[in-house]
Amino acid sequence: MDDRFEKTLKELIPYIIITGVIFIFLPLFMGKDAGFATYFIQLGLFPLTAIGCGAFYKIKKQRNNIFLCLIAPIFYALSALLYGMWRGSWYTVLIYIGAYFLCGYLGLLLGDILPFGKKGESIRSLIKKPSNPPRRVNVEEEPAAPDSFVAEDPDKDADLDTSTTEDDIEAILNSIHNRKQ
Repeated sequence: MDDRFEKTLKELIPYIIITGVIFIFLPLFMGKDAGFATYFIQLGLFPLTAIGCGAFYKIKKQRNNIFLCLIAPIFYALSALLYGMWRGSWYTVLIYIGAYFLCGYLGLLLGDILPFGKKGESIRSLIKKPSNPPRRVNVEEEPAAPDSFVAEDPDKDADLDTSTTEDDIEAILNSIHNRKQ
């Protein structure tokens, strides 16, 4: 057996068991006639099982798996054979098989959209916090415009550090010029 297929099969075992139990044992409660339980199970519980298994698989494994989409149709076909649902309207059973495949695929898409459970992420990390919280400004204080700079003490500008000589400036300019070449 191929290692990838074997690994995929091992990943799918919990979903196969859940889907199998629901699709094989719930039709016992449907009865012979098309009552409320039949419609509730076929139109409610079976699709929710396929969607739920697809979404949980996608959240945990982070990849699509076409085999997961096939689990529900296979078990529905098996239960249709076991409980004699093919006798009355075989085309309806085929429609349900296609619908359950689409429900499994919809579950995979839903797992993509849901914001939690991604690998390496927690729910708290998904809540975006502002990187720079806004600074509170008092009513009296006016925010300075970024383009206009006004020195606070014009007398301080005259007291520049005069320890830098012309030789130092020339050495700095030469090193900049040498880096460009």
